[in-house]
Amino acid sequence: MAVITEHGNHNNNNNDVNSNRTNTKIGIRKPITNESPHSSQRQLNAALTIPEFFAKKNIFITGGTGFLGTVLIEALLDTHPDIGTIYVLVRGKRNFDPNERINRLLQKPIFQKYNEKTLAKVVPVVGELTEPNFGFAPELLKEIVERVNVIYHSAATIRFNSPLRTAIFTNLTGTMRTIELAKQLKQLSAYIYCSTAFCNSNNRGLITEDVYKSQFDPYEMMKMAENDEAWVDFTPAKCKEYLKDHPNTYTFTKNLSENLLMAEMSGLPAAIVRPSIVYGTLENPMKGWVGNANSGHLGFLAGFVKGIFRTMCGRANAVIDIIPCDYVINSSLVMGWYVGTHHVEKPEIIHCTSGEVNPLTLSQFCDIINDSVERHPPNSFVWKPATKLRNGWRYNLFFYLFHLLPAMIFIIPEKLFGIGMPQHTAYEYMRVFQNGTKAFDYFLDKDFRYSLKNALRISSFIHESDRKRYNFDASQCDWTEFIDRCLIGIRRFYFKESAVTTQWHRNYWKVFNVLHYAGFAAILAILCFALTPFLGFQIGLTLALLIWGFFDLVVKLPQIESARIIHIVQYAVPK
Repeated sequence: MAVITEHGNHNNNNNDVNSNRTNTKIGIRKPITNESPHSSQRQLNAALTIPEFFAKKNIFITGGTGFLGTVLIEALLDTHPDIGTIYVLVRGKRNFDPNERINRLLQKPIFQKYNEKTLAKVVPVVGELTEPNFGFAPELLKEIVERVNVIYHSAATIRFNSPLRTAIFTNLTGTMRTIELAKQLKQLSAYIYCSTAFCNSNNRGLITEDVYKSQFDPYEMMKMAENDEAWVDFTPAKCKEYLKDHPNTYTFTKNLSENLLMAEMSGLPAAIVRPSIVYGTLENPMKGWVGNANSGHLGFLAGFVKGIFRTMCGRANAVIDIIPCDYVINSSLVMGWYVGTHHVEKPEIIHCTSGEVNPLTLSQFCDIINDSVERHPPNSFVWKPATKLRNGWRYNLFFYLFHLLPAMIFIIPEKLFGIGMPQHTAYEYMRVFQNGTKAFDYFLDKDFRYSLKNALRISSFIHESDRKRYNFDASQCDWTEFIDRCLIGIRRFYFKESAVTTQWHRNYWKVFNVLHYAGFAAILAILCFALTPFLGFQIGLTLALLIWGFFDLVVKLPQIESARIIHIVQYAVPK
């Protein structure tokens, strides 16, 4: 059972927080009544398996057209042949057909195994997340209130640098609207909120599966978002006064949303799932599904396999807490089943993370992706894919010399021959990469730890027949195999290239491997040619080797150590 704990620096004693704080009223008004119309008549049957629970259930989903939401829809269709209607909230736009948008979504490879009758269960409903009742027409609202049993709320603005007002509207007010809908439902069985493990990243030590009390009232923040005058001359400095020790508006508003849920959903079947860095799928619905590969850190891998993103900033022993997408979806389905079949007094909270049970350091991550792309190279790439960890001036120098500068030059062949990354130029991707790196550095530098005590407790209730299919325990996850599947998935689904690694791919890699190192030899030759006429052969060669060795310290070639460069220079210096 979750509790609200005090905000601030936390250690492993978070469980000792006074329990009387769990009933503290958050906000300037009383929450909406915590009784849905038929909540007292809810039939609980812990003997049901997960598929049996979802049979004949009607689902309402926000964020259903996103990466996680798409996999969630597929997983719901897969639970039971008799699953009911899946209502997917989509935004209304001018000259926009919501049915066409859902049809395009259902044409993705992960839905190929379903027939038209099954896919017809996915129904778009046009609405605005932040509007009361989503702006639904009375007839549609009545249908949803009478029929829907389960709500999955995953819609959010995931941009770390979103304006505070935008983040409040989408992440906080949007959550309030789903809560209001949940309380109107005549047969609410489960409400699941997709949060983030980073919502408490302003804390240190072991982050427990509790709601950490926000320093600002969520109701006051929603009122503030509605007040135009409050945003006149709202400077970054003012924003920082609200964020305090939160790194960005995303984690700040996610924490507010969790506090809102605790205030509003007491006594109702609700749960919060907190995933860490979500990558592609490990097993289901297919190996290596990555969607459009521009969600979160998957965008880095997409640029990496083409040789465009070649560096990462962070400490070698820092843990990068990644989790397969299907594990996040499995945990969401398990939580829907759990709160729908067990009595819960307050929203249940679980982490869906890997760092505590199967830690992966940044150094290991870089080694794995470098080895993986060599085993499974893409059909083509701009530069031989390879990445290294760098910090401080080495990272900044490398980024400007070997990311931005080549990307600016590469604009010409991109425009003339249509090569490179889809949708945007390499230079545009570099700018996005730079901004994303700055935002992400915070999470790779603090050694966050996430308790899995409640996740493991709830996992123990899963029926034996469901354990394999709905597994979300990352302790046995083989990161090398997982990254292999993600890179092949990026090659296959994002770049529309071969799904199978052939001998042609391996030969292509060998050729570019030779060209890669030949290029560095050519740089040395050009330096010698440019310097020796003015400085003489010995001094010119020495200086050329020193410059080349300096670039090696920046680039850190995998097979040529700096010590060997220095050794060569020592022999070249005149005695």
